[in-house]
Parts: sequence; C-alpha cells; structure tokens
Amino acid sequence: MNKRKIILIHLSLFIALTIGLLLSSEVILNYFAAGIHNVNMWIDLMTFGTLGILFFTVVSCLIFLKKIKLIGVIIALINLFWIWFSLRLLYKYHFTKFYPTYYIPNWILMMNSIFSIIGIIIGVKVISKKISLKKALLSSAFLIIAGVITQLA
Repeated sequence: MNKRKIILIHLSLFIALTIGLLLSSEVILNYFAAGIHNVNMWIDLMTFGTLGILFFTVVSCLIFLKKIKLIGVIIALINLFWIWFSLRLLYKYHFTKFYPTYYIPNWILMMNSIFSIIGIIIGVKVISKKISLKKALLSSAFLIIAGVITQLA
C-alpha cells in the first residue's frame, strides 16, 4: 500500500468513528449519567472522544507508515503527561486547599509516577532503536492498563 492510500483509509476511519460518536453520544450519556441533563457533559464527551479517536488513528497511521521514532516520542510524551498529572495531584492534595470529591490515594499516585518513568524509558529506547516497536507498545499498554486498574480498584 502506498502512503496516500494508508492516509485516506485512516482519515475515512476517523470520520466514520467521529460520526458514530456524534450519533451515539446521547445514548451513552443517558446510559451512564441517567437523570443528568447537562450540555457541558455532551460537549466534553464529543471533544475528548474526538481527540481520543484522532490520537488513536494518528498512531495507527504512523505504525502503518513505520515512523518508529515519532511513535517513541509519542510514547514518551504520553508518559510525561501522566507523571505531570500524578505529581500535580499529589502537590494539590498536600500543599493547596484542594478538596476533591474522589481522592486518589498517595500510593496510587506514586505508583503511577513510577509506571510513567518506566514508560518514558521505553519511549527513549524506541527512539534509539534498542527495543522493538511491538514490545514497546505492549509494555506501554500494560503499564497504562495496570495504572488505570489500580486507580479504579
């Protein structure tokens, strides 16, 4: 397959998934947030859903085009955001007057920070071609899923 065909397939997939999200977002909100009628929730679902779909289609397109260094940079950036999120919450819990409805325990935030440091190392190893792309994506996905599961448990 040539580059143009790969990009067109991924673009059409992005458009189809975004239209599917647009048509099903009201059903999703009624199922998960029954009784709450808030336009901001719908806008947030559309915004973050579209950004998520865009992100995953871009990563899929890069995998098909074999842009390994760029995927390594994306892995490192995702993990940098994750460590920033965890350490910012830890700071807000202890040094500001921030009282959230749902409090994530400190040990989970520290464990997520450790997972993200490992993810940054994986991203750097992908950039320097010391680890294969398949191993990097599988281990990064495992770390993210493990972090999310511990947060939900």
